Amino acid sequence: MKKAMEFDLQIHTEESLKRGGGECEVVYRLPWKEGTERNPDYECLRAELRRMAPVNGRAVFLFMVRCGCPVAKLIGFGPKKERRHKRKRS
Repeated sequence: MKKAMEFDLQIHTEESLKRGGGECEVVYRLPWKEGTERNPDYECLRAELRRMAPVNGRAVFLFMVRCGCPVAKLIGFGPKKERRHKRKRS
């Protein structure tokens, strides 16, 4: 278990993404954790992240080494908020 990887889950709302900030920049610079067809848990995990993500936000799953430094990410984007359509007057 000493070499086991640690995980962190971050929920970014629409407001936090607009403001930006230090933690968003760190996440952008990380490489993606890509899944393979041999690992069926990959799509299951992404589906769970999509369910947890807020509207117009995202859920970020960070893979970290023991020292706490993130090494890879997996992102699930939340549902988009529908915009109201204005009616055209004739």
